[in-house]
This record gives sequence, C-alpha cells and structure tokens, in this order.
Amino acid sequence: MSIGESLPYRSPISKLLRFFCRSRDKWKAKCKAAKRENKSLKYRLAVMTESRDRWKAEVRGVRKSTSEGTEQAGKEPPKNRAGRPARHRRDQPTRPDVARAR
Repeated sequence: MSIGESLPYRSPISKLLRFFCRSRDKWKAKCKAAKRENKSLKYRLAVMTESRDRWKAEVRGVRKSTSEGTEQAGKEPPKNRAGRPARHRRDQPTRPDVARAR
C-alpha cells in the first residue's frame, strides 16, 4: 500500500498503530492467561483423579479384608443402626400464660 492511497480510517496512522499494537498485546496476554489457567486445571484434575483412584483402591482393599474377616469369624456385619439407642429430645416447657402472636 503506498502513502498516496487513502485509508478507510480517519484517524492519524500513528494513533492507529498504537491502538492496534496495544489491542494485539492485550489479546496475546489474555490468550496466555487462559492457556496458563487451562494447564493448571488439567494438572489439578490429574492429581485429583490419581488421589481418587488411590482412595478407591484403599477402600476396596479394606472392604475385602473386612469381608474376609467376618466370613472367617462367622459373623454378619451389623445392620443399619441396629441396636443403637434412640435419641431423646428434651421436653420443652409449655407456657400457657403467653398468648399467641398473630
């Protein structure tokens, strides 16, 4: 493009140049920040998945060992809340002298 040709912009070229450069730099910074966050989230996901798998394996091992232990002893595992005492609520004193508020 030669200098003699007219541009579709009315602003001076020096202002346009600064604006476009600044715009490009902001876009690059925004893109880099998004990539950095994406990489961080991928790393966190990998660590959490590894931790979950490790805990699952540990729980399976514990369940297997406890089920083998109960089969050897001939005992059944206790049923859900069987034999537990029921919780009693404290009786709240009633106040007949206080009228209901409407």
